[in-house]
Amino acid sequence: MIRPVLVVALLAWGCASPVEEGPEGQRHEVVEAVPLPPTAHLIRAAMALTGTRPPLADLQAVAADPAALPTAIDRLLEQPQFGETIRDLHAESLLLRWDLLLLPHVGILAERGVDRAAVNRSVMEAPLRLIERVVMEDRPYGEIVTAPTTMADRIVADVWGLPYDDAAGGWQEVRWSDGRPAAGILSSSAMWLRHRSAGFNLHRERANVLSRALLCWDFLDRDLPIDGSVDLSDPRAVARAVVANPDCAACHVTLDPLASYLSIFRPLVVEPLVTGYPIAMYQPERADDWIATTGRPPGFFGDVGGDLAELGRKIAADPRFSLCAARRFLGWFAGMDPMEVPHEEAAALQAVFVESGQSAKALARAAVLSPFLAASHVEDEAEAAALTGYKKARPEQLARLFEDLTGFRWEVEIPFEVGGAPFGTVDLARSDLFGYRALAGGIDGYFVTVPARTMSTSASLFLRRYAARAAGHVVEADFATSDPAARRLLRRVEPGGLDEAAARAQLVDLHLRLYGEVLAPDDVPITESWSILRAVHGRTGDVRHAWKTLLTAMLQDVKIAYY
Repeated sequence: MIRPVLVVALLAWGCASPVEEGPEGQRHEVVEAVPLPPTAHLIRAAMALTGTRPPLADLQAVAADPAALPTAIDRLLEQPQFGETIRDLHAESLLLRWDLLLLPHVGILAERGVDRAAVNRSVMEAPLRLIERVVMEDRPYGEIVTAPTTMADRIVADVWGLPYDDAAGGWQEVRWSDGRPAAGILSSSAMWLRHRSAGFNLHRERANVLSRALLCWDFLDRDLPIDGSVDLSDPRAVARAVVANPDCAACHVTLDPLASYLSIFRPLVVEPLVTGYPIAMYQPERADDWIATTGRPPGFFGDVGGDLAELGRKIAADPRFSLCAARRFLGWFAGMDPMEVPHEEAAALQAVFVESGQSAKALARAAVLSPFLAASHVEDEAEAAALTGYKKARPEQLARLFEDLTGFRWEVEIPFEVGGAPFGTVDLARSDLFGYRALAGGIDGYFVTVPARTMSTSASLFLRRYAARAAGHVVEADFATSDPAARRLLRRVEPGGLDEAAARAQLVDLHLRLYGEVLAPDDVPITESWSILRAVHGRTGDVRHAWKTLLTAMLQDVKIAYY
């Protein structure tokens, strides 16, 4: 029997026949996936692209005319939150955000008085900011590995010794001043600060990071026999084995040349031993280290030669790069492992991506408009397991959603020093050392490297507390704003009393804004919400408390946790 996941995948692009042949001539009837309603499709697209709900006006427009959906999605692609999503997506593939990588509070950083959390955030975000800049300016996506620039704020400029315009401020696209090859994130000091090469690893782990993230080719996934006769405690025996032993050489013949490109970067930095800034990560004098170590010159899967800039160009031109981008984008949006994305889906998106000149925006647009992502469910139980209907929101998506809906950011000031310096302000939804990102189903970039795609006890508790705080914040903020049009959620009601007609009209707006449900004031969900409001108000006599209670319930609903 053919795999159900392929049935759904083929149907999604309209290329499956009504009946498929199975083993020994068995006939298998194809069951078609049920598409989402247009407003639910828009909400899924908005959550996937921006982590926010679409504007009320767009929901109303799509409810009235489903043909308005592509235009609404085009607007989402221009939102700054889409840039944040791009950073999140690539942070997951490159494993860059690691809260425990803390540079010492010495030298220029100490003089400027910046806190530890701010240094970690800025340094780790710099490569992701470059990717965001390339995507948001709709430059060819391959520039992420070929651009002659990096991104820097004041902290990053201090750490690496980069030019910076203090008058302009903010994040700036600048050139490295030490002559390193122009290779986008491949030239990033932050990349190789995070991914270390200790002992006799000889940059191999670094090489696999690039191969896995950019080509979806993970050397560690290769199914090869292990020769137990090799003494792994003897570096000389290992060095001989990776050349002469067929089991070892099968991987190392391509892994080691890729690693040789990266010998120009300092193998590792021991953070407590740093006494001042800038840190010198680029060491061009080590370019020929491979001669005395692996003996394999720089090469890209058999294409030998060139420097790091040449490697970037080879990666950008490799068909695996565009296919991997399609897998990672669709996998992120669909809430699934990129390597589990059906090949037919990835290939179709790859074609769109290549034809657009490697436009990541075109790739993202095609992904969220595809029937594969618009599928709601399969009615036949035998086929249902092949399709993940609802997608679980990541902690970063929830953080943007709650901030957009309520204006609330769950930030705290850490009230003690770490390493002799103030740790600083932490966003609890986006941090792990003092926050809840991993507990809420995200990754920490080091110990937890795969997100949770289903709800857990800790994720449920996180959402409940987050919803309560956000609900309290928005009710107080909205009722403190005299102009109803300037409020975030409560635009039809006032704190002076609980009027049923006004409350029902407000609930209609809330169900549309939060859940994409087009309802009438007398529909059952509206009546149920009204019953909660009336009951709480009847017990407390407090309109604010009644709205806080209802919004707390609505913001922790499964329709918020999933989309």
